[in-house]
Amino acid sequence: MNISDVIRHIRENSTFLAKDPNGERCCAGAAELAQIVDKAWLSRPAAYVLPVEDDAEGNVSQNGLDQEVTQTISIVVDLPNAADPRGQLSASTLDAARADLFRCLLNWRPDWSTGNQGFSYAGGNLVQMDRQRMHWQFRFSLKILITDEDGWQQPAEQITEINGTLTDPQTGEETSLSFAVSNDGANT
Repeated sequence: MNISDVIRHIRENSTFLAKDPNGERCCAGAAELAQIVDKAWLSRPAAYVLPVEDDAEGNVSQNGLDQEVTQTISIVVDLPNAADPRGQLSASTLDAARADLFRCLLNWRPDWSTGNQGFSYAGGNLVQMDRQRMHWQFRFSLKILITDEDGWQQPAEQITEINGTLTDPQTGEETSLSFAVSNDGANT
């Protein structure tokens, strides 16, 4: 999954996330959850997008490839928690964060998606909370379809020349008219 497109889409459509000095919404990518929990490099509230799962169904074609894959991403929101170390204030903002992400992602079908539906909600859970911040994970899934065209293709033999003789449609006999086409540009 192209998480850069997801990040861009959230930045363009979010109304909940903080803005950075350039005026963009605070949303970035990460490769692992530990990077988000250990370090905070965006103003809060912020969101971090991580690819978390690729779940493939079985191939349904007997002579080719026709397979559905559910790609799941995690959007971890980093909420400020300093005002209330118990987390009540942060927890009360989860509904606003969820509603914002729903507006950004639900039913959105990226241009590169080969599925016929957009993102769906796959659940959420608490990741971590301390006296400064709270991390909540929202998961969204997108179904894509992989087919023969996505896989390796047998290289075709290069055509270098075509020769032909015209046949009389009434008699079925070859005529004296013939032609030759070659890839060097010499046609007769």
